[in-house]
Amino acid sequence: MNELAGGNWPARYSSLVGSLSASGDAATLQSGVFLCGMSTVVDARVDMHNTAALANAPDGSGANDLFKLLQDRAARGVGGEVKVEWPAGPDWIRSNIKVRHALGGTGPQAAWVLSKLGAKSVIALEDRHALMLNQIPAGVMVAEDGKLCEAGDVTPLPQTVPETFIFEYTAGKPVGHIVPRRSSRIIVRFIDRGLQYDREFNSLSTQLASSAAAGLLSGLNDVKPEKMAEEAKNLFALARSWRDAGLKVIHFELAGYSSLELLNGVLSALRGSVTSLGMSQSEFLALYPGVETPMEAMIALGERLSLSRVCVHADNWAASVTRCDPHQELRALMAGCAIASARAAAGAPVDRVTVAADAQFEPLPFDGYARKGDWSFVACSAPYLAEPATTLGLGDSFTAGCLLVLGRKTIAHGVEV
Repeated sequence: MNELAGGNWPARYSSLVGSLSASGDAATLQSGVFLCGMSTVVDARVDMHNTAALANAPDGSGANDLFKLLQDRAARGVGGEVKVEWPAGPDWIRSNIKVRHALGGTGPQAAWVLSKLGAKSVIALEDRHALMLNQIPAGVMVAEDGKLCEAGDVTPLPQTVPETFIFEYTAGKPVGHIVPRRSSRIIVRFIDRGLQYDREFNSLSTQLASSAAAGLLSGLNDVKPEKMAEEAKNLFALARSWRDAGLKVIHFELAGYSSLELLNGVLSALRGSVTSLGMSQSEFLALYPGVETPMEAMIALGERLSLSRVCVHADNWAASVTRCDPHQELRALMAGCAIASARAAAGAPVDRVTVAADAQFEPLPFDGYARKGDWSFVACSAPYLAEPATTLGLGDSFTAGCLLVLGRKTIAHGVEV
């Protein structure tokens, strides 16, 4: 199993990326679609290096307070997601700052990535207004009247929910008087939208689950704290319906929460409903502060929640513990890293995955392979770009790449990647 322990990462990625397309992995997926819920939003993307209107707003105004919050996070190299109590914020930003609209939410972002690579997905969609429908690309389907249809065939409804605003910044470029050392993005929402309550999706996805490639769920971070228990119960009841129907891979992407109590409540609610749990390094450290070698903590989490897989993705590495085939898992991690890196270089999801010439492969900060009981720990170096065209959706793209491999019908065990 030496191939699991590391090696020449540029060469290994070079041999992998050709299969990450409609003629590769997507062609060998199970016959069904990817099921992607339950957060769907319109992203309004903002270049933080072009926000003079925010920076110059009067002291004490909502706009100036927002700029100070954004600038502080950029100075510390922190991305993540925050809720801002400024009801007039969406209208003010649209009126004073240039925004670019795009499809948002973990499930839809992953579905968009998969659609570019030739795989079909269905997303949960309650907010069926024109601005939303216009962002949904071909291959990302919506459930309506008991069947899958393209977004262009859906009758639009009035918009009642504002966009989610994405403030992007690049290392080395000034944001006011500070110069960030790390490229990232800050997600700002002005309301707690909650999950997409889409009866059509719930019903049709359960019908499709027995032949689906994989299921992806996320979005509880966008739920009001007082509604968290009820929303989590409903979300994981859907996951259990998929599992009972025979779906083998059901992944929950954790996201960030405003308190450890809410986070642990979500984890308790998901036990026994999903097979796989994923999170960013910062989300992992919220659970296990100061942990530098993650294997033991990841296994403990997997045991606690009755999972088959726990995954953590960082800027320059990704790691998983799995009860399944470690060769498949390593390939999944590398696929996720390659697809995310290609998006970072291009600024959007790609239909042909390549690794940029200036991508850096840093040594892993821990051993790349180990076994403990029925668990395998595997890790890979990720092709890291110091100055990406975007950092938006990279975690979602990573998740899509993992599911592209984990959703395959068959895997050749022991094949070196």
